[in-house]
Amino acid sequence: MKAQMHCFYLLTLLILPIYATARGGKHSGLDADGWQPITNITDESVQKIGQFAVFEFNKRSNSSLLFERVVKGESRFSDGFYYRLFLEAKHGAKTRNYKAIVLDQPWAYVRKLTNFNAV
Repeated sequence: MKAQMHCFYLLTLLILPIYATARGGKHSGLDADGWQPITNITDESVQKIGQFAVFEFNKRSNSSLLFERVVKGESRFSDGFYYRLFLEAKHGAKTRNYKAIVLDQPWAYVRKLTNFNAV
């Protein structure tokens, strides 16, 4: 099973750049930096990455934000899957907007918050 997962991730690493290059035309949905909109923003995996971002931010900053939802997102691939998420979280009684960037490398069991800011 572990070998199958490694094979899947290796194939993904090989095919994704080819796919992105082939779709890199004028109407591909990619911006100049290679970010592509996440179309199913309510997907459980996207929401979990948003939860992770808030959890990590709280841990690092000794804060107590409460995750509400991801409202918009983009992704791209370079040395892993990067997610740029625009999310809502409660700060006290007020809901505020934040932008988080998360690196996900499932083949290496790595998920890391690289940036988190209020917007």
